[in-house]
Amino acid sequence: MKFEMADHLPLVSVRIEYNGIKKTFSNILLDTGCSSTILDTDLCEEIELMLDLENTITRKMYEIDGTEICIEQKVRGMTIDEFQLDNFTIQLCDVREMHGFEGIIGSDFFLPIN
Repeated sequence: MKFEMADHLPLVSVRIEYNGIKKTFSNILLDTGCSSTILDTDLCEEIELMLDLENTITRKMYEIDGTEICIEQKVRGMTIDEFQLDNFTIQLCDVREMHGFEGIIGSDFFLPIN
């Protein structure tokens, strides 16, 4: 996973596969200070990663300007680049409109992949 600096922020491009559908997200913020991996809800629809309204948990995403509500859910069989993530908890929210990113890879991503 290679990153480039844009406006002093580390951005990566990652290929995400879910249920056999692959999409490259090219504007992902690499944020080791963020505890959760967050993907944009609208872009997830393109890989058929839909909100599981029966089993979701709402979480607050704290930021400098205040808080935002995200939907947290477990995902089975997601691949980010070459890393297979089973039973991985992600958060889905409108991160693209709020911050201009397609997603945020947080520190929780690095724990299962060592």
